[in-house]
Amino acid sequence: MERAYKIYLIVFAVVVIAAVAIGTIGINKQKSHIYVMPSGYTGWVEIRYNQEDSPALPREGRAFLHHIPNSGVLSTSSPPTAGGMTFYYVDEQGNRSEIGSDMIHGQAMKGHDIKFSAGTTEQASVNMFFVGTEQQYNDEMKKNP
Repeated sequence: MERAYKIYLIVFAVVVIAAVAIGTIGINKQKSHIYVMPSGYTGWVEIRYNQEDSPALPREGRAFLHHIPNSGVLSTSSPPTAGGMTFYYVDEQGNRSEIGSDMIHGQAMKGHDIKFSAGTTEQASVNMFFVGTEQQYNDEMKKNP
């Protein structure tokens, strides 16, 4: 009986260690995203993925880096990936300050028709979110539902 109990404890310990190891590997392989916007930016941000004539997203450590221009629209040849998201403002000296999640609204990944100046339209995977206060977001939604 004592021997069966010891075997049970050993098997239990191996299963727990294996579960922790597998979970840790999965978390470490998950992609993350850093969004850097001009200081004080408010409005919609749109990231257009799989755009052939655009550069791939650069990496910062293990994270994909999204430098959002003043227009709020970033095109990249990179495909969309799931993962954690961190948001920053950057000043003219390159100093970052984190934007709290209370300033990010309406985040959605969807298909979106993009119209080009040549008159053509293309379907693209787009990540969109609004940067601003809740009141600014609500006002925007009233103007453009």
